[in-house]
Amino acid sequence: MKRVVFFLTLVLIMLSSIVAGTLAMYTVSVDNLAEGSVVAKEFIFLGEGTDTFQQGLKIAPSETTQWQFKVKNYENNIVSETDMYYKLTFNVQAVSGKKAIEPLKVTVKDSNGNALNSVTGVGTFAVVGSFPLAVNGQEQNYLVEISWPDDGTSDVKYAGGNYGTMINVDAVASQIPFSVVDPGDPSQGKQVDVRYETTTPWQNGQSGIYQYNYKVTITNNSSEPINNWSIGFFLPTDKLTDVWSNAKLVSNSPPGYYKFLNPGYNNQATDNILPGQSVSFGGPALGMGTEAIQTISVGGSNISDTTNVDLTCQFGKASLN
Repeated sequence: MKRVVFFLTLVLIMLSSIVAGTLAMYTVSVDNLAEGSVVAKEFIFLGEGTDTFQQGLKIAPSETTQWQFKVKNYENNIVSETDMYYKLTFNVQAVSGKKAIEPLKVTVKDSNGNALNSVTGVGTFAVVGSFPLAVNGQEQNYLVEISWPDDGTSDVKYAGGNYGTMINVDAVASQIPFSVVDPGDPSQGKQVDVRYETTTPWQNGQSGIYQYNYKVTITNNSSEPINNWSIGFFLPTDKLTDVWSNAKLVSNSPPGYYKFLNPGYNNQATDNILPGQSVSFGGPALGMGTEAIQTISVGGSNISDTTNVDLTCQFGKASLN
């Protein structure tokens, strides 16, 4: 029998509580729309948990566990009277006071078993969906798969009570589409993927300030190259202090905003991003390295800046490969 070496805590927050199946209803009234008439729309967003939802879930190397849940736009006879779009954000992180289980992989799948998004170790990703206006209520089923690959060393390395991983799932709904499209729909794929990774922070012995290293990877999903690439984004609290190679840090103003340019090596592999290819750069930073970059735009000399970016974040990695 495999020895259980840590506890995995699952916490799901969907509006009030997806487990409790809390109903959220928004009513909007528009007066004098047509000679004093009033239009009211019921806006329903309900999340339901199942018996597979647990806290203090035990898992060991080579094991896989699954957890199912659903979202829907109705309760009993009440159905949304408008198109509804929703976004589920999965944040995989260490339990407070513990270290995360680095080999752990969290994957979200649809009802057909198709993987929509995943993260290994720690990080954040989103899954989006929609309910078009219809007379009958609708629902979407999801599966969260948590697996721990057995590499022969994990059992010993993560033994004891100092390790634990937690999954927080937040959900929001809207009458307009979210900027993040459904990762399961290739026809709506993002033009650019951006991955932001950080190492486990350490404390400077003299100043007491926490430091970490960061890495940014840009992948071109379009059919056109991105020549002389550039990227800009905001990082509210953590501070990127330098870049080691493969990019130039040309702006960190206003506070919290960073812009990087290609290194200008006159090398196609570093200065341009060909279709299907990636470039990476990184450097040192100050802070805990646990917040995501925001408001990202990627551009080039041959294309205008685009915000059509799919972001993945992984925090607290042992190393940046």
